[in-house]
Amino acid sequence: MPDTSIIDTELPARLLLIESRRDLQQRLAPSLAEEFPQTPVMVDVTAGRPAVELMRNSAFDAVLADLEAIGDLGAETDERINRLARAASGALLIILSEDAGISVALAAMRAGAHDCIGKAISGAALTRLIGELARRHGKTRCLTRSCPEPETATIVELPSPSIPSMRDLVMPMWRQEQRIIEDAIQQFAGNVAMAAAALELSPSTIYRKRQAWAEMDTKRTA
Repeated sequence: MPDTSIIDTELPARLLLIESRRDLQQRLAPSLAEEFPQTPVMVDVTAGRPAVELMRNSAFDAVLADLEAIGDLGAETDERINRLARAASGALLIILSEDAGISVALAAMRAGAHDCIGKAISGAALTRLIGELARRHGKTRCLTRSCPEPETATIVELPSPSIPSMRDLVMPMWRQEQRIIEDAIQQFAGNVAMAAAALELSPSTIYRKRQAWAEMDTKRTA
């Protein structure tokens, strides 16, 4: 299986498009020239099995797959995506679906996709998403022009803070955990079960933690 980590950074990025209608390439083409240092090479196939066969001998930077088009890889959504993710071997994997709701997106990412989005997304937005995912997941090279330049670290000498002020600046670990979990619950409109799935926790764990946090807050204010 090809190693995507050794792709020459001077070569154009390689995108594998898996779609039955073959309109994705046309939608992407206008925005690619603006976002990428070199216009990427796009390879278009119409089904999952030919794509898997192709990836056995060719390396790609990103794989964009229509969920319906990869139906030949399995009856269940997670089975299709999992087989494709294994074959992609480190490439970014983006699933496009008619139904890109929260449950579908979570299932896709649990199966190995980096993101799952609606098929109606514009070519420009999809191009930006590829770059964002490349940076977020620490891929071997940044794919787009919009990749931020590395910042030079600046050393600033500051007076040593006193213990009380340092305690004010540092948030306890339990409070950081509380913020992460509560933010996730808020993002899922108060649905604890869905937030738990996204955080890879059980709902009962979240309920126990929330009870413990409430008791700690009560003691702190007593």
